[in-house]
Amino acid sequence: MNGCNQIDIFGKSHMGLEDGEISIIKALEFALFRGVCQFSMEPLAPDTGDPTTFTSFDQFLAAYEKQVEFMADYITETSNKAQELFAIHAPNPWKSFMVQGCIEKGLDYKNRGPIYGHGQVLTEGLPDTADSLAAIKHFVYDTGKYTMGQLIDALQKNFEGYEALWRDFSGYHKFGNNIQEVDHIYAHITDHVYRYFRTKKTFRGGFYGVGCSTYHRAPNYGFHCGALPNGKKRGEKLLADSIGATPGNDVNGPTSLLLSVMQGNQYLATSGNVLQMKFLKSQFCKPEGRAAFTALAKTYFSQGGQTLQINVLSPEDLLDAQINPEKHKNLIVRVGGFSEYFVKLPEPLQANIIKRTEH
Repeated sequence: MNGCNQIDIFGKSHMGLEDGEISIIKALEFALFRGVCQFSMEPLAPDTGDPTTFTSFDQFLAAYEKQVEFMADYITETSNKAQELFAIHAPNPWKSFMVQGCIEKGLDYKNRGPIYGHGQVLTEGLPDTADSLAAIKHFVYDTGKYTMGQLIDALQKNFEGYEALWRDFSGYHKFGNNIQEVDHIYAHITDHVYRYFRTKKTFRGGFYGVGCSTYHRAPNYGFHCGALPNGKKRGEKLLADSIGATPGNDVNGPTSLLLSVMQGNQYLATSGNVLQMKFLKSQFCKPEGRAAFTALAKTYFSQGGQTLQINVLSPEDLLDAQINPEKHKNLIVRVGGFSEYFVKLPEPLQANIIKRTEH
């Protein structure tokens, strides 16, 4: 482990920890609004075509993927410039003595010396993107219940005057419930972003890997998006805080959640993948409950799961900690790659943790 959950080979690597981070759901917003950010209302990405003219879901999906690739190109190019600056202006001769390859090559730890020089970029919002794409596919392209023009207008108006559309889109199938329609989209978009990054070379002489370790930024990314086709309204901060379902959307139990998550190829996640889950305290009070959880965890890891992070806390305790923080100073929660005292977390992140489904 290197950092929170990044994968590394000690003594042979300089793999960068977080070389960058992208909000995948923002790529979907760019595809819907032709590169215009719905928070700043500025053109921040390329125009990938007028989605109201697309005649198939595959056309829209291709526009979305172009936006992901634009973001990947941008962030890796920026990161490579930073890596070069560190190599020139901040060498580390002491660490270079300790890492294989540096002495043999006569190169510093930060300047292509180690055997492995891969990069690591984190992703946010893949589950939210899968939910949004599934709803678009169903309501716009498969059934034709709504046009793309109606959806875009509804998003621009934050669903005001489009209450029926909002109910349909927000209530449609969600990732994390073992529903193949949504899970296949999740698997496709995960595979796409993970494989595309592997084509990007680092200054350090490796390739870029991708993963998901949300730290504390998920609510901030949610806030900086406009209304979304998964039903999220402008100003709301809820966003998936791991590779699992958006908090509260997994309603078919923990086994269904794991079956959904396993659709993503975690062998490609060389920056590490975190799955957050929350369980009732009663689950661990009896031997049968502990045995059931152990079987669940072992199954997840045997199928390629990387990191499973568990909170065993009641929502009542967490809500009381928000109201009476002085009574809960020692309450620790797992956030997403790290643990923290609950009362020290910002309110939006506290809300995300409370919202997580309790199995």
